[in-house]
Amino acid sequence: MELIYGITDLIKASQFIVEKSKSNLLLISGIVGSGKTTLIKNYCKLIGVNENVSSPTYALIHEYESEKGLVIHMDLYRLKNIDELNNLGVAEYFNNRKVIIEWPEIIIDKISSSFTHISLSYLDYNKRKISISNHNI
Repeated sequence: MELIYGITDLIKASQFIVEKSKSNLLLISGIVGSGKTTLIKNYCKLIGVNENVSSPTYALIHEYESEKGLVIHMDLYRLKNIDELNNLGVAEYFNNRKVIIEWPEIIIDKISSSFTHISLSYLDYNKRKISISNHNI
């Protein structure tokens, strides 16, 4: 499932994720500058997060309250190996919560539960492409 969108279409892109994702675990991949955090901000607003959503690149994990419960936003870019991930206790966050992970490459092959993989591609300055695939559903 794919969608091409521009900066003025972020609500449409966020709605596409809501409609097409079949899991509470969203793994979001894309090169630096592909718009991961910008899209996540709009997605969170759409699902009822009223707080300011920002990139957890340095904190690694941010938590937000939404109308439907806790939303966990992680950024695994700085992690070098799976041991660092295990030391954070990341798996404990997966139960009954919406979990959004940027830069999931370090764990994507190790997840046995259901997840939705969202890949963002940079087409040009104004256009991006979302590809969504559901796994272990």
